[in-house]
Amino acid sequence: MTIEQRKISLINWITNIDDETVINQIEGYRKTSINTLPKEIIELLNISASEPIENCVEHTSAQDILNMKE
Repeated sequence: MTIEQRKISLINWITNIDDETVINQIEGYRKTSINTLPKEIIELLNISASEPIENCVEHTSAQDILNMKE
């Protein structure tokens, strides 16, 4: 699975969360220090940061990303 596919899969999973407790926990990650994030999230951020800008895909909404996989 490519990094793009993994990101789309993760976004799809987040969009389908119905549990408010989980959503609150994910929102908490935005407000926390990078040093306290789970190592898996830091790894994804490092992978994303290492990609050349020309390999990145500009997204305007989660819906656009989800529609890309179809």
